[in-house]
Amino acid sequence: MKVVALVLLAGSLLVSSASLITQTPVVLPEQQPAAAPCPHSNSYLDLNDVEALLDIHDDPVEVMRIIDPTSAAELDEPRLLQVFGKEAQWMTEGDKLRLRKQGLKFADLTGYEDLLVGDGLAGIQSTWPDLQYKEKVKSVTSRLRTEPMRENLSNLTSFHNRYYRSQYGVQSSRWIYNQVLEIISKAPPAVRLSIETFPHTFAQPSVIARFEPWYGRASRNHNIALPRIIVGAHQDSANYRFPLLPAPGADDDGSGTVTILEAFRALVEAGFKPERPVEFHWYAGEEGGLLGSREVVAEYVQLKKPVGAMIQFDMTAYVRSGSTPTVTFLTTDVDTSLTNWTMDLASEYSTSPVKGRKLFPGAGSDHMSWYRAGFPSIAATEGDPDTDLNPYIHTSGDRMDLANGEFSFEHALEFAKVAVGFVVELGGWVE
Repeated sequence: MKVVALVLLAGSLLVSSASLITQTPVVLPEQQPAAAPCPHSNSYLDLNDVEALLDIHDDPVEVMRIIDPTSAAELDEPRLLQVFGKEAQWMTEGDKLRLRKQGLKFADLTGYEDLLVGDGLAGIQSTWPDLQYKEKVKSVTSRLRTEPMRENLSNLTSFHNRYYRSQYGVQSSRWIYNQVLEIISKAPPAVRLSIETFPHTFAQPSVIARFEPWYGRASRNHNIALPRIIVGAHQDSANYRFPLLPAPGADDDGSGTVTILEAFRALVEAGFKPERPVEFHWYAGEEGGLLGSREVVAEYVQLKKPVGAMIQFDMTAYVRSGSTPTVTFLTTDVDTSLTNWTMDLASEYSTSPVKGRKLFPGAGSDHMSWYRAGFPSIAATEGDPDTDLNPYIHTSGDRMDLANGEFSFEHALEFAKVAVGFVVELGGWVE
């Protein structure tokens, strides 16, 4: 009977019916809700009704118009979208829902067309330093533990989703901020740290934590070759069937989020004092088309903030049953010389095999925002994208309790070792 009622409801575009939208209390993050918040009101949606509408309507944009008619104008907003592997073209905000339903990744270039090509601000270098901080790096990696990663990811995946335009996306970002702040509160006195939220044009903010160099924030040497080292992961998650559905995002990219959080914790605990600024970025809105990193990069370009190297960790924990856990580096749309150098670094500091793998041109993660603007940037991931891709990403099944041990915190820990080595070897360490 409910399905019949929904057919009539959909046909008349009436969304005030109690069978679809109900007033319910705010759901705490650790609970798995049976309702999701309506994007532009204090109402909540029965997820069974949302599923029923999706069964009726093939077009997710039509479902969103039914659920939230006040968003119709936003859905029609023109956006310059580049589906990975294709030329950019003008589409709409609503087309993002359609692309995701087809399983297609894309970059939203609207307003940042000038960042499509590098402007030389970074001064790309072709040589990288010999490894000279092996004892320091290993003293930090010995502090890495899987237990904090497991606890952090359990909390992070307890949010209904981390959709960048939802209240859950805002709440989960604040949770990350608070975890970083707690780590900073326990830092040794000599460690110079700062933290900020980076507001965006959408609801979810990015989070940036920074190890200040030994001389403070004002540079005493304008000739430093690698003035700013960046480690990144994206904090948002998305259910590609429909954005209001559950999306725990354990692997994509909860795993990368807690991986770099653990690297940050170990560095703080070890009293890391770099020669150069070292930043950890948790980007918002990657699933919306690299939105958060695009806005961060735009500000760094505008303010002429020098960046020496950037590495992105997107999915670090999935191990296909029967496969060998591998630290994999993307070899397309990245800085080749930095990739090769980091692969050698990973072979030194990780116990896992290290490999390079291609994606089709134009495909990748937030490192591409930096790469397109001319900064040396690279990306690491959990395995061969062609054969070892996690089949559960972008669904409600992207969880950390997979059968046969396919979700491995031990595997993710190998990437935390790479992150530590990357920032220490490039950022230096002052005694």
